[in-house]
Parts: sequence; C-alpha cells; structure tokens
Amino acid sequence: MKTNERDSYQAEYAATAGQQAAFFREQAERHRLQAEQARVFAELSPGEESQEQNRRAERLETLGRHDDTMAAAFEARARRG
Repeated sequence: MKTNERDSYQAEYAATAGQQAAFFREQAERHRLQAEQARVFAELSPGEESQEQNRRAERLETLGRHDDTMAAAFEARARRG
C-alpha cells in the first residue's frame, strides 16, 4: 500500500470511528433519558407496574453504560487512526 493510500485509509478509518463514537454517545444519552422517565413512571405507578418500570429503568441504564463503553472504544480507534 502506498503512503498516500495508507494515509487516506487511516483518515477515513478515524472519521468513521468518530462517527460511530458520536452515535453511541447519542444512544447513551437517549437511554439515560428513557431510564429517568421509567423511574418517574415507577414512582407514579402502583405495585407491579412500579416494579416493572424500575426493571425497565435498570435495563436502560445498563444499555447506557454499554453505549458509553462502545463510544469510548470508537473514540480510542479514532485517535489511533
């Protein structure tokens, strides 16, 4: 691979990784907001529904943490690119 091709590939790879990182950061924020909503609904809901909303909030928070992890991985790739 020629130097220009390698540089072009690395620039494209870094840009793509940066886009992926941004996507996962947006997803993490969306999941956090949804978790907050579920917590509010849990407070307003009776019994079983409240428990289900709390479980939903926990799942959404887990997804948000996963999204943060993925974003960090893509950000590292973008820096290496």
